[in-house]
Amino acid sequence: MASVELEGIGRSFGAVRAVDGLDLRIDDGEFFVLLGPSGAGKTTTLRLVAGLERPDRGRVRMDGEDVTALLPAARDCAFVFQQYSLYPHLSVFDNLAFPLRAPLRRIDPQQVRRRVQEVAEMLHIESKLERRPTELSGGEMQRVAIGRALVRRPRVFLMDEPLSSLDAKLREEMRVELRRLQHDTGATVIYVTHDHVEATTLADRIGILEAGRLQQVGSPLEVYTNPATLAVAQRLGSPSINVLPRAWFNGQVPAAATSVAIRPEDVAIGGDGAEFRIVECSLVKHEVVAERDGVQVHARTLLERPLQPGSSARFAFPAASCLYFDTAGRRLPDTIGRAPGETP
Repeated sequence: MASVELEGIGRSFGAVRAVDGLDLRIDDGEFFVLLGPSGAGKTTTLRLVAGLERPDRGRVRMDGEDVTALLPAARDCAFVFQQYSLYPHLSVFDNLAFPLRAPLRRIDPQQVRRRVQEVAEMLHIESKLERRPTELSGGEMQRVAIGRALVRRPRVFLMDEPLSSLDAKLREEMRVELRRLQHDTGATVIYVTHDHVEATTLADRIGILEAGRLQQVGSPLEVYTNPATLAVAQRLGSPSINVLPRAWFNGQVPAAATSVAIRPEDVAIGGDGAEFRIVECSLVKHEVVAERDGVQVHARTLLERPLQPGSSARFAFPAASCLYFDTAGRRLPDTIGRAPGETP
């Protein structure tokens, strides 16, 4: 396995800057997730690491070695795509064995069989080896695609939204499998997704990418509790963080703040808060949606009885849980002296 360093990486396509001055280090054996919306530059970043794209500027290093000019084959990265990309005319065994049978590898057939069997058992598809991909379920096909990467034992695994085409239950199962596999093998994984649940479930660290620029890097908990920008705050969490007008706070906010944000689980219902009209209440999901002045507020809390739509309830926003942002979306120190970067 290997560490990966991106130093001032930039890549443009015409007038579009897909990746803009990216500096990032991923440690050997780390499960690193790049999280961001479509068009943020996530896939381009993976392709730059793999050597499928050449940067306009900057350098790519693996274990300290400059690999910027190396061809993809010389970098020894395994790419797992969103689509399974299996050979439909080959059996599962032959799909798994395909990377090992390249002329340059010259691996003994008995060793190929041992490695395929080992990976198949690891992925619980050993009973499917004689089948064709068209006879498998979506989850089984994705296991084969991942197994084809595992069997190579590459330096780095690059995964581009590999679970997005699966249904919700399969995605949940495969997240557990991927994390187990990475733990068992000690693999270095760079994983791309727009799904915050995948990111927070899988990652040792998350990098938030917006418009080709890295906004923040940290553990899932660090990024969730202490976002550097409003865009980062809105990227993690479901329901998303509430963004409220400063006028609701009677001036008790930093002078430069134009918006106040608070997580749904930090909203207090009852007490001396302002009155809101209930829009929706789910005791099963422990979620309440309320409205005031055209602004919706989501709260996540345990309730003894449902709040009926159309009724009223008081909502309060504890100052210790509020985050403040300026017009550009930059995080500001809060009113109790805590600065961005400090643990709440």
